Amino acid sequence: MENRALRQAREAAGWTQQDVADRVQDWLLERDFDPGSFDASTVSRLECGRIRWPRDETRTALRAVFGVDTDAELGLHGRRRPRTAKPEVSTTRRRTFLSIGAAAVLPDSAIAPTRLGADDVRELRYHVEALADWDRRSGGRSTRHFAGLELQRAIGLGTASMNPAVRTSWSTEVARLAGLYAWTTFDAGANGAGPVFDLALEAAREANDSSAYCRIATNAARQAVHAADADRALALTASVPGAHPPAVRAMIAAVTAQGLALRGDVRSVMRAVDEAEAHASRADAAEEGEGWMQTLTPGKLRSDLGYALYRLSATTGHLVPDLVPQLRRAAGVSATAQPRAKAMGAARLATVLVRQGELDEARHHAAVAVELAAVVQSARLDTAVAEMRAAGCGEPF
Repeated sequence: MENRALRQAREAAGWTQQDVADRVQDWLLERDFDPGSFDASTVSRLECGRIRWPRDETRTALRAVFGVDTDAELGLHGRRRPRTAKPEVSTTRRRTFLSIGAAAVLPDSAIAPTRLGADDVRELRYHVEALADWDRRSGGRSTRHFAGLELQRAIGLGTASMNPAVRTSWSTEVARLAGLYAWTTFDAGANGAGPVFDLALEAAREANDSSAYCRIATNAARQAVHAADADRALALTASVPGAHPPAVRAMIAAVTAQGLALRGDVRSVMRAVDEAEAHASRADAAEEGEGWMQTLTPGKLRSDLGYALYRLSATTGHLVPDLVPQLRRAAGVSATAQPRAKAMGAARLATVLVRQGELDEARHHAAVAVELAAVVQSARLDTAVAEMRAAGCGEPF
């Protein structure tokens, strides 16, 4: 259901959705809260009713920004029962992930439900989104174990009684969790990501969820690109069924460009890059689709396209004209919301710049990459930093 109260409050203030996002982020940062991935698309999903009950600090920030006293004045109505407040242990959301891990590590300490309802599936979805957010910030090595435990727990819930609609929703969340576990396995540099991706894709097909399938297939294609398997990468992006909104089509085109880059097909790569940017320019954050699918932020698109041109240049042995500008955009994403994407973009940009003799700028981006790599536990990032150092740019440089 559309949140007209929030939309009317924004329009009365004369603000765009981006204006609201900027004000909320500023409020959170000034008070040492992590703004997370709160952006204009988040505001749009709030106004469309796809997000009805954001986290506590976000609701507090929204009330402060709009100068109201209650959540209800902004059309925010929680569906869950109030929970006992837990002590704040840090300014991050790590307490969320610890609670997820504890629930999965100690399954015998709680009675398994005999019946699963819509609220249970919503809670499972919240866990998936929290783990995905943790992966973006901390990397696959930090997240993989907890994603696997949560997947085991979710599968165990399948023995409970549930109506057909709930079972369909549960199947989708299991597919998403399997996809997340496969992705974090890949990002952690662990073996076995490919078969897990295949299982996740089969689960998404069984759930008849084309959005889940799309997200899993494009991540599996990224893994295939990393393994230099162009045929598998392109087969995966071509297998995505159904019609999708422009933001999702942009993601598919960007990953397709990466697969084509492995073949050194300059014309096809540039055509796919142009297609991705054209779709992204038409993207409307208010389009239909699960909130978790709205992952192609401008920063993510820059990262995907920058990597496509980077791989193309490596394959052909020649710098693609738009490579450096695209990598600059990738390196310019938010270190708070997307530290892994920023670090990989910075490492690749430094690699190219040092080869061009742009040493001062290369040093700057190398320092950013090394600093973030010390925090983000990602094998993919480690590979990008290793390539940077092999080019003669790193801590000793």
